[in-house]
Amino acid sequence: FPAHVKLNVPPDKKIDTLIVNVAECEPYITSDHREALENGKNVLAGIYKIKEILDVHRVIIAIEDNKPDAIEALTRIADDPKMDPNDEVRVLKLHASYPQGAEKVLVQAATGRKVPAGGLPADVGCLVMNIGSVSFLASYMRTGMPLTMKRVTVDGSAVQNPQNVIVPIGTKIREVMEFCGGYKEEPQKLIMGGPMMGMAQASADFPVAKGTGAVLAFAANENKVSEDPTCIRCGRCVEACPMHLEPLYLYLYVQKNRIEDLEAAHVMDCIECGACTYTCPARLPLTHAFRLGKQEVNNARMAAKAKAEAEKAAAEKKEA
Repeated sequence: FPAHVKLNVPPDKKIDTLIVNVAECEPYITSDHREALENGKNVLAGIYKIKEILDVHRVIIAIEDNKPDAIEALTRIADDPKMDPNDEVRVLKLHASYPQGAEKVLVQAATGRKVPAGGLPADVGCLVMNIGSVSFLASYMRTGMPLTMKRVTVDGSAVQNPQNVIVPIGTKIREVMEFCGGYKEEPQKLIMGGPMMGMAQASADFPVAKGTGAVLAFAANENKVSEDPTCIRCGRCVEACPMHLEPLYLYLYVQKNRIEDLEAAHVMDCIECGACTYTCPARLPLTHAFRLGKQEVNNARMAAKAKAEAEKAAAEKKEA
């Protein structure tokens, strides 16, 4: 969700807790880590502004325990003497595990509250904001400049000089890679985002967007796929799913185009974290299938809504 949508809380929702997300649990990505180390004052100013907008007095800065230098920097922010003594602002160290940074998972880990199926963090009184968004909000309020630059992690086995770079939005991946020294070898797979939730790109001519946190390039020996994947009913995907879904059945429903069963099995609660795909010994493309399944469910919902509206209009016309 865009920041302005999150901050525009519906009147029937009462937000009592702001969670600043610094979990950054996907492998390779370290852009939020660098933001915490380099722009602490901006983060603090952004927290002040959000507290003022939403009248929130409880702030949890959630970060995984594998980032001790960032924890130290953020603790200094939380202990700032300018902070209102009536407010509760604390750094919460979380066990480093995936997908800790997912909103629903983070809300439960930080507050013990469980976001209902189909719900949002606002339903349990929480607002989750990424540290980059909090930091940028402060810059925007100070300068009025929209988001034109993005901190991006460039990494992967095919990259010559992995590093974090601040890139103008719209810059092509090819140009970013050239800035980082080019490729050690021709990449077999190019991913926009992290290795778990990112999207594979057909070429390096795609631009960096507002939501781009990383660009990864992997060599051929890391591209492990199966020509004819077949489910072996091991159940590892069920154990791995943080949303307590049953990926093996969801995959079957997608394959058979059983849209009603997909919806009944709560496919829309899938956060597309990729944990099921990673643990699958048969290498089934589970996450990709669920993305397609969710789109089919949305299409069916829109078709049903359009049909209902057409029938209503026809009935009103007949009565008139």
